[in-house]
Amino acid sequence: MKKILLVGSGNVATHLAKNIDNKNYCINQVFSRSKENAKKLIEFLGCNWTNNPKKILKSDITIISVNDDSIKNVIKFLPNIPTVHTSGCTGIDILKKFNDYGVLYPLQTFKKNVDMNIKEVPFLIETNSKKFESDLFQLASNLSKIVRVTDSKTRKKIHLAAVFACNFTNHMLVLAKKICDESNNDFSLLLPLIKKTFNQINENPIKLQTGPAFREDLGVIEEHLKIIEDKNLKKIYNFLSQNIIQTKNENI
Repeated sequence: MKKILLVGSGNVATHLAKNIDNKNYCINQVFSRSKENAKKLIEFLGCNWTNNPKKILKSDITIISVNDDSIKNVIKFLPNIPTVHTSGCTGIDILKKFNDYGVLYPLQTFKKNVDMNIKEVPFLIETNSKKFESDLFQLASNLSKIVRVTDSKTRKKIHLAAVFACNFTNHMLVLAKKICDESNNDFSLLLPLIKKTFNQINENPIKLQTGPAFREDLGVIEEHLKIIEDKNLKKIYNFLSQNIIQTKNENI
């Protein structure tokens, strides 16, 4: 059984730790700045916790699951054992102080208290050697049935696409709810439309595009712009409308 030192106790770390197959791997210790933040996780795992580098237990592999800006700071304190981070945007070379190092990136959005089937989550891996690639592929396959080997450049592009597909899309829903709330309309009226949009997403998105911009219905666009009071929202609406028209014309 391989022992894992888990660095971090946030959303991604929590889901990884809870889904590791304990027949082949175990979370040996959680290294986290705050015990309070890690409390529920270490209680669930029944493992050791520390924020003291001198008290780090001997393990077989380190998984760093902290925000990107913290990776370079935390690696100063870690032992020279095989080490990976879980970032989609940070390159592999940040870990080059270790003999064996790599990336174990789960392509999904995570919340601690929201359950998910991690077996359906794609994992993108990268390593500094073929030997370690085999070990990391085995670990990733323990978590998911979808594992791909990609380099840092490719992974960053996929991460960028994911931000558009997930984070920006969700922000559009935030803005839609804001419009409803400010006009005393029920946001739930939009839910059937939202669900239908996402239910048909397996198709090429450009084939699904509809709306006034796609139809180049400039009269409707002008009416919408007139009733938008927020200057930033008006800029977003106008930019997206023009981009939809441009994209449509480029793909005719």
